Amino acid sequence: MKKIFLIFTFLTFNLLFGSYAYAGVNEPGVTSIKGECAGAFKHYHKKHIEKSLKLIKEKKTNFVLYASCDSGSYSYAYNKGKDLEKLHKKTYKKCMKYSKKNTGGKECYLYAVNEEIVWKYDQAKASAALKTKSAEAKVLKEKNAAMDKKPGRFFVDQPNVNDDYQIHFIYMLTASDKDNELDINGKIEEYAEKINALVEKYSKKTKGSSGAKKYKYDYRKDGKLDVTFIRLDKKRKELHKHINNNYRGYLWFNGFNNPKKVYFTFADVTSIDGGEGGVGMASIFLKNKYNKNKSDMLRTAVHEMHHAMGGGYACVPGMNKKAHFSSGQDTPEKQMFFGKAYVHDVDGCPQGEDSVYLAPTSKDPYDPFKLICLNEWGKYNHKKLVELREKQISDLKKGKWNYRSGGSGCKFTYWDRAGTGVMKLFNNEEANRTYN
Repeated sequence: MKKIFLIFTFLTFNLLFGSYAYAGVNEPGVTSIKGECAGAFKHYHKKHIEKSLKLIKEKKTNFVLYASCDSGSYSYAYNKGKDLEKLHKKTYKKCMKYSKKNTGGKECYLYAVNEEIVWKYDQAKASAALKTKSAEAKVLKEKNAAMDKKPGRFFVDQPNVNDDYQIHFIYMLTASDKDNELDINGKIEEYAEKINALVEKYSKKTKGSSGAKKYKYDYRKDGKLDVTFIRLDKKRKELHKHINNNYRGYLWFNGFNNPKKVYFTFADVTSIDGGEGGVGMASIFLKNKYNKNKSDMLRTAVHEMHHAMGGGYACVPGMNKKAHFSSGQDTPEKQMFFGKAYVHDVDGCPQGEDSVYLAPTSKDPYDPFKLICLNEWGKYNHKKLVELREKQISDLKKGKWNYRSGGSGCKFTYWDRAGTGVMKLFNNEEANRTYN
C-alpha cells in the first residue's frame, strides 16, 4: 500500500538555490518522472496550492513541494512558518524520514515552487550523474562476475526437457550480498524437496482432495534441478524495500518470462518481508528474521507458491479481498492455503488442486497466468470475482491504483496510466523502467 505524505513550506523564491547542509535542500529533481509518481505529484501540487494562491499572489508567502519517488511509490509532506531557513531544512528532513518508510530511502527533491514545477529533466546533470554511477557499478559488476564464476553454476535457464508447466528456481543476490553458494552446495535442492514433501503431505490429507500432489519442477537434461544464479547490478540499498517491485522487471527483460513457468527465487538478501509473490514469480527472503527457522521458511515458501498460483481467490470460503484467510494464519493449513483454498465446492471459483503446476495434473486444470495476467477467466465467473474485476477496471480508469482482480496480482504487468488506463503485460521497456 502506498502512503501519501505532504510537506508544504513557505519561503522566498530567491532562496531556491541556497546552500544548506542537507544534500537535497533547494535541489530540484533532474530526472524524468513517469507513471504514478508523475501523476501524483502533479495532482497534489495543483490540489494544495489552490489553498494558498491568494497569499502567493499578494507575495505574502510562497509554496514549495518536496517529493521522493521509487518505482511508483512516492512520499511528500507539508509545513508552514516564517523562519524560512529552519523550515526548509525541517521540510527536507521530514520528507526523507517518510522516504525511508515508503520509498526505500530515495532522495527527496524539490518538485515545485509556487505555481512553477521546477523538477526538470536536466540532460547534462543527469548524464554526468549517470556516468559516474555507471562507472562505479561497472567496476563492482566486473569484480562480482569474476568471483561468481564457480563449477556447477548456471547463469541462464537451461534447455527444457519437456514443454509442461514448471517451477524454475533461482538463487539471487544483490551487488552487495555475500555468495553463500546455495545453488551449488545442494541447499536449494534440499529446500525444493522439503517444499514438495509439505505439499504432498497436506494435499493428501485435505478433505475432498483427489490425492497427494507435488509441484512440477524444472529439471536439466542430466536429471538435476535446474537452478539459475542471478546477481543484480544494484546494491540492496538502491532497491525498493519490497524488493520484488524492482526485481520482477529484471526477470522479465532478462528472459525469465516464459508464461508456462513460475520463477521462484531464494533471495539471499535482507527484506522487511519473509516472502512475497504473485502470478509469474515469487521470492523467499532468506535474511528476514522470520526465516531463521527452516521450518518457518519452508511453510512461507509454500504460502508464496500459492500466491504464484493466483491464490487466495476471493470466492474461496473464508478468504478476504487481500488474498489471505480472514481468520489469519494460525494453522499450517491456513498458512499454506490448504483446506478450502485447496479444495471446495464453490461454482465458478478456482481451487488450488486444479493448478496446472501440480502433478498429477487435474482433469480440469487452470492456468493462473491466463486468469490473472491475461484476464482470460473463462468459466471462473463467481460473483465476487466478477465484482472485483469490474472494480479494478473502474478504479484504474479513475486514476486509483488497484492491482487485484480477485486473487493475487500478476507480477509481470504494469498500469498503463498515461494510455489505456488498464493493466497491461510487460514489454521490455516497461520492465526495464520497473527495475531501474
